[in-house]
Parts: sequence; structure tokens; C-alpha cells
Amino acid sequence: MLATAGRSLLAAFCLAVPVQSSAQTLPAGPIRAFDGRVAVSGEVVATAGSADEVAFFNYTGYEHNVLRMFRLALAGSWQPVDRVALVGEVRSEDLDQVIAYAAYLRVRPWGGRRFDLQAGRIPPVFGAFGRAYTGDNPVIGYPLAYQYLTSLRPDAVPATADDLLGMRGRGWRSSFPVGSYYEGPGVPLVTAFRWDTGVQARWTSRPIEVTGAITAGTLSDPQVGDNNDGRQLSGRIAWRPVTGLVAGLSAARGRWLADDVTDILPASLASRDFHQTAVGADAEYSRDHWLLRGELVWSRWTVPLAASADRDQRLGAVGSWVEARYRVTPRIFTSARADRLAFSRIRGTLFEGRATPWDAPVWRVEAGGGYYLQRNLTARATVQHNRRDGGRIRHRTFVSGQLSYWF
Repeated sequence: MLATAGRSLLAAFCLAVPVQSSAQTLPAGPIRAFDGRVAVSGEVVATAGSADEVAFFNYTGYEHNVLRMFRLALAGSWQPVDRVALVGEVRSEDLDQVIAYAAYLRVRPWGGRRFDLQAGRIPPVFGAFGRAYTGDNPVIGYPLAYQYLTSLRPDAVPATADDLLGMRGRGWRSSFPVGSYYEGPGVPLVTAFRWDTGVQARWTSRPIEVTGAITAGTLSDPQVGDNNDGRQLSGRIAWRPVTGLVAGLSAARGRWLADDVTDILPASLASRDFHQTAVGADAEYSRDHWLLRGELVWSRWTVPLAASADRDQRLGAVGSWVEARYRVTPRIFTSARADRLAFSRIRGTLFEGRATPWDAPVWRVEAGGGYYLQRNLTARATVQHNRRDGGRIRHRTFVSGQLSYWF
């Protein structure tokens, strides 16, 4: 894997360097042309770590391991006229396939006002971490709320509460009797690995920024097209009272079950709207050598129980995390994150009929440090410990290292 990552990393560097023929080093910032109307930037991230093919604590919806991943990203923008820009980004993880991570039109109607409209595959509105890139992440792993796979799936649903309880801690390969018969990955509370498609508006007037969007998918299951003729409404308010302090509130609500499932439900259930509803709060404070962040995400999915023609379940989950980074010197830093994911309780015949979390609660702690080889070239290493109240593997510790470069 490392050999493949090294060859690809070198290839990406070689493609970037010739654009600036006079430069003999890697680009330190976006490459610009045509009086700045065209800009190109990129990211190369090589991560090597312990295998996770049994516990699946760090797997994503693309079935890739965050702690064992090679990622290439190339982003660009073109401003054909003032106040109009085309923005896009393509990514490849583990050289598997190339996906369009972002592709949208941005329009700023009034030159004297901080207001813009974006349409296409747009940046997420909800929360703070969903827009983060590798250089913004103090550790190597992702927060549980943005990465960990629950057992819920938009293309398959349980017939009874016992079907759901039987999948506790098996989000990487869950299965249910109604809908798709194939085993497959579930969804996180909010995915950081796909952006949604829709229209977004953003207005800024210091110290307040307000953003709202209408999209085809939901936080846990963004869509390029649409799988249920529904729309999600989402919004965020960010407050920056002083330099270094940001606080935000977010909310979202949209239909999340696919039509392929609702079309085969009993008529009394098929007529209902099955929503994902989420609320979030985030804060960041930086001063001197310190950077502190925290976020809380609450999500609830309405899920039909197909064997009960007039019954559904409202399944809640709460993800919370805090992290810190400290610059020991301009080049050396240490960092840590503490993370928890909890679930609401339901009753079935399993677990002696006791009220039990519908998925297995998870705790995670990750700590390590890094070194800036140059401003945009970083080497880091972390140790991550996970604990889960359910599933085949309940404890696992991972050691990982990462080399990341961006321009």
C-alpha cells in the first residue's frame, strides 16, 4: 500500500510543479492563471495504520478505512465574469474511483454586500466539521458523528424492533428483511465524505453569518440526484464576537428513506413521510498556541416497522466531541480528541425485553502529534482507542501515521 501511495504522491507532485516553470519546489498555495480568474488547488494524503477489517470502527460509507487511506483531491474555480464563479473538486480514495466531491455555480448578485447563491453539489451547511480538510483536523481519525456507520440504511428497513436490535454494532454490514436483500453499510449521523446537491444562500454581516440550503438528500445520505422526491431544509447561524472565537447553531430536516422501500410498505405506512431531523451546536476558540473545538450533534430518524402496519420508531442518536491542539514550537504540535456516540432505547423480545439502545454506544479517544515539514506539508502520528457496547469486537486500539500535502 505504501509503495502505491508513494508512486501516486510523486505523480501528483510532478503534475503540479510544471505549471510554474520557474519554481523548483512544490507549490505553497493555489496555482492561479488568467489574472487570477482561474485557480487550482489540491491535496494528497497518505495514511498508514493498523488494520480494521474485523472491528470496523473507522470505516466509511465508501467502505474505506480512514486510518488506512490514500486520497487525492484536485479543486478548481473559474470566474468568467465578475461575481460569477464555477467551482469543482474531484477526489479519489485508495485509487478506487474518481468522484465529483463538489460542482457548483456561485453567484454574488450585489458587489457591495456579502451575499452569495450556490447551486449544484454544494458545501454542507450543517455543523463545523463537514467542511474541514485534512490540514484543519488536529488528529487523523474523524469524529464519530461524521464517520461511524450506524445500522440504519435508506434502502432497507426492519420488520420488527428485534430486527434492529440484532444489528447493534454492525453498521459496516447491516441487513434488514424489507427492501434491499443485500448486506451493506449503514449511514452516519452526518457524512463528511459526500456533499449534497441543491441550492444554498449565505449572508454575512459581522459578527453574524447565516446560511441556508435546500438539497436532494439528507445529512446522513446526500444524493447527486434524488431517491424519494423529497427535499431537505438545513441552516446554520455562526457568531464571531471576537477574534479567535466562533459559535454555531445548525438544524436540518428532510425525507431520508428511498422510494424503493416506501413503495413496498403497507399502505398505512407508505403514506407517511419518514424524516431525518438533526440539530447541532459547535464552538471554536484559538489563542496563542492553543486551538480548542467542540461539537454536539443530535439526530433522529423516523423508521417504519413493516410488520406493524400502523407503527414506526423514532430513533435518536447523539454525537459529541471535544478536541485540542497545542503548538509546542512553530513546527511541532500535539493534539487530542475525546468522542462519544449514544443512542435512544427501544424494546423488543431480545435482551430479556429490557429497553436497550437501538445501536451499540461508542467511545473514542485519539491523541498524538505532528511536525510541519513546511507550511503545507505535515507528518503526524496518533494512537486511537475505541470501545463499543456491542458488536463482535468491543475494544480496539489503532496506531496510524500520515503524510499530508496541500496547495
